[in-house]
Amino acid sequence: MLECWHDSTPWKRPLPILTLAQTKGGSGKTTTAEVLIAEFTWRGASVAALDLDPNRPLGRFVARAPALAGVEVAVPGPDARVSELIADLSSRRDVVIIDLMGAATPDMLVAIGFSDVVVIPSQLSEPDVRCGIETWQMIREVERMGRREIAKAVLFTRTSPTLRTRAQEHARRQYEKLGIRVLPAEFMERTAFKEMTFNGSAPNLDDRDGNAARNVIALFEAIVALLPGAAAAPGLAATAEAAP
Repeated sequence: MLECWHDSTPWKRPLPILTLAQTKGGSGKTTTAEVLIAEFTWRGASVAALDLDPNRPLGRFVARAPALAGVEVAVPGPDARVSELIADLSSRRDVVIIDLMGAATPDMLVAIGFSDVVVIPSQLSEPDVRCGIETWQMIREVERMGRREIAKAVLFTRTSPTLRTRAQEHARRQYEKLGIRVLPAEFMERTAFKEMTFNGSAPNLDDRDGNAARNVIALFEAIVALLPGAAAAPGLAATAEAAP
């Protein structure tokens, strides 16, 4: 059973900043950010999002979802630098989720430098893996500059709910032979995740027992387990079975 903080117990982690980073576009960063915003909100956290995608999809998604009315979405501008926005949002909200554009930019380095956790979404293709490795190396550079370690891992996206392919095993080997951590949970390909971009209806808000929601819960808990101190707070990531 999933431990539920919905409408009862407030979020108990100190201001985590979670960044979705990949130097390649189309890897699944924004969809991952959307379901994580929904999941943190469902669990009672006050959530802010920083949208660095030039198309600004997070604001449109949140605006379509009445359950996410309390989520604050910020975008940078001439009078609002990324570093200032992150510092401000993290001082007022329990959780800040940052969706970066699919390119290596100075803003990516700034966001990574503020982050408690960086997740690298990666589809099962050579370009995704190559750019995922590049993103990992950028995170390592930021760690060396800041003289601290940042929790980080690759998340496979758009994988089959029913089949394990040779591409999955090959991609995993390519990452792991370089010492790159790959999350045990994967973000699977499901129609519900496409539909929610039109109607704002995140499956983990509307049907907690459905396969899509169970998938989100599993990947959420795998990501939360990366947070510093998560092992000392077992209530932070309750157990849930991944969708078959």
